[in-house]
Amino acid sequence: MYQQFDSPTGVRFLALIKEGKSFRESVRVTGVGKETGYRWLRDEYLRFRSQGLDHVAAQTELGFTSRNAEKWNERFLRGSGRHHFQVAPAVEEAFWSSYSSGMSVLAAATSAGVKHTTGYRWVYRRFITLRSQLPLAEVINVLRLSRRTSLRWETQRKKELEVEKARLLKAERDAIRTARIVAERVAAPLSPAQKRRALRETRYWELVSSGASNAAACRILGVSRVIGTRFRNQRAEQPRASLKPPSGRYLCLRERLHMADLLRMGCSLRQIGRELGRHASTIKRELDRHRDPRGRYLPHIADHDARSQRRRPRERKLQANPRLHALVQTKLTGHWSPEQICGWLALEFPDEPRLRLCPETIYQALLFGDHGGLRTDGKTRLRTGRKIRKHRWRTGSGHGSVVRNMTMIHERPPEVDAKIQAGHWEGDLIVGVGSASAMVTLRERKTHYGIIVNLPNGHTAAQTNQAIMTAFSGLPAHLKRTLTWDQGVEMARHQELAAAVGIRIYFAERSSPWQRGANENFNGLARQYFPKGTDLSKHPDEYVSSVCKELNTRPRKTLGYLTPEVLFQTERRSCRSLSEYTQMQSTPTMR
Repeated sequence: MYQQFDSPTGVRFLALIKEGKSFRESVRVTGVGKETGYRWLRDEYLRFRSQGLDHVAAQTELGFTSRNAEKWNERFLRGSGRHHFQVAPAVEEAFWSSYSSGMSVLAAATSAGVKHTTGYRWVYRRFITLRSQLPLAEVINVLRLSRRTSLRWETQRKKELEVEKARLLKAERDAIRTARIVAERVAAPLSPAQKRRALRETRYWELVSSGASNAAACRILGVSRVIGTRFRNQRAEQPRASLKPPSGRYLCLRERLHMADLLRMGCSLRQIGRELGRHASTIKRELDRHRDPRGRYLPHIADHDARSQRRRPRERKLQANPRLHALVQTKLTGHWSPEQICGWLALEFPDEPRLRLCPETIYQALLFGDHGGLRTDGKTRLRTGRKIRKHRWRTGSGHGSVVRNMTMIHERPPEVDAKIQAGHWEGDLIVGVGSASAMVTLRERKTHYGIIVNLPNGHTAAQTNQAIMTAFSGLPAHLKRTLTWDQGVEMARHQELAAAVGIRIYFAERSSPWQRGANENFNGLARQYFPKGTDLSKHPDEYVSSVCKELNTRPRKTLGYLTPEVLFQTERRSCRSLSEYTQMQSTPTMR
């Protein structure tokens, strides 16, 4: 059975033609043959002609011009629409001549040589034609119909109109449903190979998140390590990418394709909004923004333009402001972190908003393709030394403690956690290649002042104690209150150290570096100058002292972008030692 031009596929085909698509493209999109497409165009053309449009107006309304249109016009002028089983036009003219002279339908049919049923069919067809133009009373007078016959035919005409209206409404609903299916299929055209690759990448990140290394994850998936490295680099090159599904805030390609089909079918903005689950104003804004100069809405171009506008393509701030660029580059050369640079800019130039940045701007300028004008050698000046961002890999827990008679961190006084009193320290070792050399790192919790002591010849308990005693030797008693360490074997003689320095020593829980966060942060700062896997014994004491001075003169966010050196010296000068205060209380007052 032939598909009619008002079928769902026919509606989409004619809408594409009217929009300006070529005949070949419209046939390909709807999936029909050329003969079917030409037949639909012919039937639609004849429908326009039957509504009173002339040859040119019918082609304009159809949106299609072809040499075949001349044949369609000739067919219409010859009396198109007649079935080949119908009687000759001359016989019908003879019937109407007799009927117009005053004969009854039966007599006129007999004089024309046809059955009376054929005569009544001709009269009913003319009744339908005149009824669409004239009131019922006038049609009855023109055709000389009885009241009973006219009422019966009027009722039949209304039923036919309702049936035709329901058929067209069903065709429209089917076309809308077909457009939705087509939009979903076109918007996500993943081949089987693409689906396998996407599944492999998803499985790779699941393994990595569970703690597997790159090599282990690739071995489980049966792929080369190069594939895993490529996954990591691709994710690192997309700073704003997200694994979460689309939030639905913005229109997607599937919705735009669906909208374009509904527009071709003549749906209103409210109908489109109800079909897509969007407000009509959203549809209107989308059309206002993305129609081309000819008024057409092209979904793929609209989706591309919307994505480009969402990224806000503008000149990078570091490229647009040479002065800001020079300041940032200078501080990076001085091993300042991006956060320290941004805080210092806000503190140093409070009245110049153009000299403000967020740390992420500097990180993206260094780590991603569009480097914003910064020299890429600044990557090596970042604390991590990395060139791409990567996930933190899980590590196993360490061995059991060998330190005896420890006082655990939960017994530490509460004023240590409050950071309202100076003199509370955290300490650790950073170890060189092969654990042959090490450095003692100490950091004061309130002022963030740090001390580094080199241990070029080993880091036994005795050597560690001697280094800490040397570091604390020049400090007053009120700046030597407590020391928090991990459970490393270098503190096996911690009781001797506490007695010699006059300090209370507490130990963090095993595998809990966050309990000594200040010192861990300081170790990260120090590793920028003393990288892992290097020999620490080659650094002279003068260089270690200069590194300490450089670190202590950097502004810190938690200190309001002041420097640890300034705050530590303030504490050293302003506070009196506990022994002095006790001595003053014990001295009698002279009267």
